[in-house]
Amino acid sequence: MIPKKISRAQLLEAGKIIDREGVPKRRGSRRYNVIVDGRQYPPKYLINIAAKLATGKELDHLTYNGGKEANEFLRTRGFSIMDKTGKIISSP
Repeated sequence: MIPKKISRAQLLEAGKIIDREGVPKRRGSRRYNVIVDGRQYPPKYLINIAAKLATGKELDHLTYNGGKEANEFLRTRGFSIMDKTGKIISSP
């Protein structure tokens, strides 16, 4: 389950961290990307980094689902979701 206390500001900061540090090889997205300030990020990895900012520890990516669960969480915080073909599938 994704902690509801993760804020939009923490997700934005997570994007900056990913910009600096990159995405680990095995943490890339498979089907979707989240759009943050015009850049694309793997939704689950972005959420994991934001969770660390919010709670002090990174989420175990196996404790929640990508796709619908992660995408809806991000959409409700004002982010658009794009599929791998480049089509926006969900927006705030």
